[in-house]
Amino acid sequence: EFLVMAKVVALITSTPSNEVIKVNQRKLDGVLKAKGVRFEEVDGLLPENKELRSKLFDLSNLRGKYPQVFIEDGGEYEFVGDWDAFEAIVENDTVSETTARMQGIKTFSSVFSKCM
Repeated sequence: EFLVMAKVVALITSTPSNEVIKVNQRKLDGVLKAKGVRFEEVDGLLPENKELRSKLFDLSNLRGKYPQVFIEDGGEYEFVGDWDAFEAIVENDTVSETTARMQGIKTFSSVFSKCM
């Protein structure tokens, strides 16, 4: 039986409107690679990605904002957050699992476990 694994979908832009977006996209790529997460970058500006981009914008309610992070699992997409939310999740990984669970804190390990 073939098991389809969940993966992170990073919605990015190939022509960032400012340096902050460019740096955040680079950091996102670096963190996902360093943590060994399965991921795919989707360039929201490419015409062939227009349908998926619209679907992802509808999920996040953040039209035209980059980067955004989603989890795709079996064709279903779940919005994780924009760059600020993603960065907070990464920083929360220093919190103990017990504390995180008790206080409802999203950690990198808990959010992305099915993508690693």
